[in-house]
Amino acid sequence: MTVNGVREKRPSVQKLLDVESWRVASKQELRSHLDNVLARAKVERSRRRLAVKRPSMLAVRRSLSPVDVYCYLKARFGEPNGFQNFLRKDDSDNWIHWDYNLKAGDEDVYICSTSREIHFILSARMADGDWHDLISAIKRDFERVGNEKSAILDSLEKWVIFPNKFVEIAAVCAELHADILNNAGSFRDYKTPSASKAKHREREAVKQLLQRLSKAYRSSLELSLLTPVLAEAFINMAILILCKLEVRNNKRQFEAFMRSNIDAKLFDLAYKCNGFMRPIDQHSDAFKNFKRVMDKRNHNIHGNSDPEKEQLETVYFEGTRPLFKDPGDHIAKFLEARERQYQPEIVIKEYEDTHTFLSEIISCLDPTLVDAFRRIIEDEHPGYDVRRKKMGGLFPNYVAVGAMQGMRYDDELSLPDK
Repeated sequence: MTVNGVREKRPSVQKLLDVESWRVASKQELRSHLDNVLARAKVERSRRRLAVKRPSMLAVRRSLSPVDVYCYLKARFGEPNGFQNFLRKDDSDNWIHWDYNLKAGDEDVYICSTSREIHFILSARMADGDWHDLISAIKRDFERVGNEKSAILDSLEKWVIFPNKFVEIAAVCAELHADILNNAGSFRDYKTPSASKAKHREREAVKQLLQRLSKAYRSSLELSLLTPVLAEAFINMAILILCKLEVRNNKRQFEAFMRSNIDAKLFDLAYKCNGFMRPIDQHSDAFKNFKRVMDKRNHNIHGNSDPEKEQLETVYFEGTRPLFKDPGDHIAKFLEARERQYQPEIVIKEYEDTHTFLSEIISCLDPTLVDAFRRIIEDEHPGYDVRRKKMGGLFPNYVAVGAMQGMRYDDELSLPDK
C-alpha cells in the first residue's frame, strides 16, 4: 500500500521493525512455533505449498557481525533459547551454533547463527526495503544496550587463528617423499639399445626417463633442505603448546628459549614445558640420527660446495680430449652420477630418521596428553588465546556451509555497507 508516494508498511512488518519491543517467546509460544515449523515441513514434503504461509528468510553475511548480534541478543534476552541449542554438540563442529526464538507482538522472530552468517526467519512477508530497515534498526539499538553488550564481549574468550607452519611444511615434504620413492633409481636397468631398435621409440623412452629422474632429483634437493625446517617447526610448535606459563610470561626467557640452538632447545623441553615424563635421551639412536641431519643443515642451507668431498667421478684430459676412468653405458653413467649428486636414498633415510625422532619426542609425553597434543600440532589453523596464552584446536579440519531452501542473502539486496 502506498500513501502520498511512500510505501506504507503492513502492521505485521511494523511490529517486527519495532526491535525494542521484541521479547522472549513463552514456552507455549515456542511449542506453537515448533508445531508451525513441522506443519510447514509436512506440507513442503507433500508439495501442497499454498496450504501454509511461508516465512520470510534472509541470511546476513555482510551487514552484521555474528559476535555483535550475539552479544546484543544475550544482553537483552539472556542465554539462547532456541531449539537448536538443545541439539548442538558441545563443541565448535555444528551447523547452527546458537539461536533465539523471540516474539514481536504476535509475530515470530527466529534468529540463528552459522559460523559467519546470521539467519533471520520472520513470520511476516518482508520486502527488500523492510529487510534494510530491520538491519538498520538492530544496529541503532546496539547503542541502547551498549554497556551490557560490551560487558558480554569482555567476558568472551578471545582467540586468534594462525597458520601452523609444521603442517604446511609436512604436507610439502610428504609429496616430495612420494616423488622420490616413485622415480629415483629407475635408470639402473637402462642400457642404450643396439642400432636395430626403433630410434624414435628409444628417444621417447629416454625422454620420459629423464623427466622422471629430474623430478626425483629436484624433490631430493627440496626435501633435504626442508627436512631440518620441518623438525624445527615441529619443535617450535611443541613449545608453543606445552611451554610452562612462568616461562611464557617472562618475555626474555621465552625468546631466549625459542632462539636457542637445537640441542639446547631439545634438552630444555622437559624442564621448560609441561607434560614431559622424561627428558630427551641424547644417547638414543633416534637422537644421534637426527643430530646428523641437523649438523648438515648449515652446509646445505648456505649453498656451500666442497669439490673434493662432493666429487662425483674422475675424468682425465689430454688437451681437450676427455678420458673417462669408468667404462659403461654413457647415459646410464651420467644418470648414476646425478644419483650420487642428489643422494635420494640418503635424503629419504634422513627424512624418515627425522620423523622417528619427532615420534620419540611425543613418546616422552604423559600418555594422557598425547591425543590433545596431536589434535593441536596436526591442526592446519590452530588457535591461540591471547589473554591466557593458551593453544587450542578450534575447528574441525573441513569447511562447510549450509542454508535452507529459499534463503536469500543480504548482499543480494540494496543494503548499505557496514
